[in-house]
Amino acid sequence: MPASIDAPRFLLFGFVLGAALGATGCSSTPSESQLLPDDGPTTLQVYEAHLGGLLPRTASAAPGTALAPWTGGVPAAADWSAPSQRSHQALTDLQRDFQRVPNPNVLGYVYPHRAGDLPVPGYYTVFSLYEKTPYAQPGEAAP
Repeated sequence: MPASIDAPRFLLFGFVLGAALGATGCSSTPSESQLLPDDGPTTLQVYEAHLGGLLPRTASAAPGTALAPWTGGVPAAADWSAPSQRSHQALTDLQRDFQRVPNPNVLGYVYPHRAGDLPVPGYYTVFSLYEKTPYAQPGEAAP
C-alpha cells in the first residue's frame, strides 16, 4: 500500500485523538486538595494584617485586635523613619541616573463649542509640548 493513502488516515486519527484528549481536559475538575478553603481570612483581614504596624489603632483597641479604618492619613513618623530614608535615597539615585529633559508646558484656549446638544464654555488648558516624558541619555547632562 502506498504511503500517500495512509497519510490522510493518520492525520484524521491524530485530529480525533487530540480533540478527545482536549475535551476530557476541559471537563475535569480540581480535586478537593486543590481547592482553596472556605474558612479563612477575608481579603480585608489579610490587607489589615499586612499593614499591621502601619495603621493607627483606636484608643480602645489593644494590640492584636481590630485595626481602625484607614482614613488616608500618614502614620506616625517613628514608624516610617527607616523606610523613608531608604526610599528617599532610592528616589535620589533614580533622579540622578535618569534625568528628565525639560518638557515645556503650552497654554491653550479651547473656544466655546457644542458636545452633541450640550454647550461647552471656553476654557484654558495646559499640555506638555512633547507627548512622552523625555529623559537624558547616559552621560548627558540635563539643562
